Amino acid sequence: MAVTVLLLISYVLATILISCFGCFLCFMAYIHHLHKTTEHIPGPPRSSFIMGHLPDVWKYKAATGRTTGEYLLEKRFEYGPIFILYFVHRAIVFLGDSSYLRHVFINNHKSLCKDGFVWHKLGFVYGERGAGYGIVTNTDKVSWHKRRQVMNPAFHRKCLRDFMSNFNNVCGRFLARMDTVVDSGKATSMVLEFGKVTLEAISQVSFNINTHAIEHPDSPFPNAIRHYLRGVQDNIEIPVSTTLLTVFQFKVFQNATKKEQINATWFLRKFARDCILSRMKDIADDKTVPDDLLSLLIKDSSLSIDEISDEFLTIFIAGQETTANSLSFALYQIISNPHVEAKLLNEVNNVLGERDYVEFDDLAKLKYLGQVLEEGLRMYPVVSGPSMFVAKGLTVGGYYIPKGIGLNSLQQFFGMNPEIWKNPKVFDPERFANVENIPDFRMTHFPFSIGPRTCIGQAFAKFESKVILAKLLQKFQFKLLPGQTDRREARLTVTPRDGVMCDVARRE
Repeated sequence: MAVTVLLLISYVLATILISCFGCFLCFMAYIHHLHKTTEHIPGPPRSSFIMGHLPDVWKYKAATGRTTGEYLLEKRFEYGPIFILYFVHRAIVFLGDSSYLRHVFINNHKSLCKDGFVWHKLGFVYGERGAGYGIVTNTDKVSWHKRRQVMNPAFHRKCLRDFMSNFNNVCGRFLARMDTVVDSGKATSMVLEFGKVTLEAISQVSFNINTHAIEHPDSPFPNAIRHYLRGVQDNIEIPVSTTLLTVFQFKVFQNATKKEQINATWFLRKFARDCILSRMKDIADDKTVPDDLLSLLIKDSSLSIDEISDEFLTIFIAGQETTANSLSFALYQIISNPHVEAKLLNEVNNVLGERDYVEFDDLAKLKYLGQVLEEGLRMYPVVSGPSMFVAKGLTVGGYYIPKGIGLNSLQQFFGMNPEIWKNPKVFDPERFANVENIPDFRMTHFPFSIGPRTCIGQAFAKFESKVILAKLLQKFQFKLLPGQTDRREARLTVTPRDGVMCDVARRE
């Protein structure tokens, strides 16, 4: 009997080993096939047959303290406007020419799809559902289009015009917060301060919710969002699927950081669900409810609570984080360039005078402020560019891109190109004074992406940014602490690594 059991165990183990070896051989054969079918595309040599260029990226980041985006920018200028990189079993072709972008993301967008392997990592943190399959991470074209149609009215310029009072009220609370900073005599991180006001703005306008993030230092939302985004970034950098990442749901595999990130995701998800259920009850009870994004999503009636929660958290997080980072980079350059600050103040004073309230019509008059914000986005794009994969073989720049290969681009490829912008490392808002004179401008400046899936909230972000910066600079002046730089940190979006630490004083 014992011999029979031993033989059975040996048979099972041998079968498992043979199966694993067979899977490994198939995997190696696939990687070889991937390399052979794309070897005609330019790119740096791989340092690893299996890992591809991942070790190169890791080595670059460890040696320089810079981001993956900055690594890719170096490769763009080293290998030209089209090059390929390999990340284990994924191959991505990067495009750095405006004609290539137009050909791919505009003229042939129907031949592209979003890659679930990558995009689903943005919606889940180690298996815990956060933004899920929201409008950013949704890879199903039909579902995405339907939801975009539902949400579009909430971000239309006419609708946003009605929310100018919300922008002003939130900004008024922000200025009161900055008064307390001045009175304390302590330096503060403007990245964190901007994160609070943009969080409150998106909460008030889209969901009619007060998170109290501006006034209350112990508000749980800023930390929860920060941990969530870092969790997403960590997931992206682990080259396995979201399904395999669920192993970290088991406590035995969690360290303190992973546990914190998972808990933050759970907290945000529960918050979204509670807000939705509360609004649904008010609607069912025939109470008067705000005509905002949350009501639009609920009244559509075709979305489940989980689907509404996906969209809630997508807008709640993305609408706060991206704008806060853009404002932080812009403020860093304003402080660093006194002539820019002087011209900006002159415009703000001419447009607003002694008024504290920014009218909708004031936004168009704040032209130089708009140029400052655009120049900040040119130098410091806070989100990645378009990222799709080829659903049907496509020829780009004379190179055939097989089905299943990724196609990406970065705003940095264009924003830092001296052939497009003279002295691209110099902060010069005047570049955007006459954009109609810039060749193929829409294909070389796309901080809100390009093609059908451009950012739904770009008008919101521009309105909000102008109100916040105009009122802030009207009342306060800033001085960077020694050692502050414009170095970047990636946590899904790109943020100033040093925090834009400032001493703050009231303007006389």
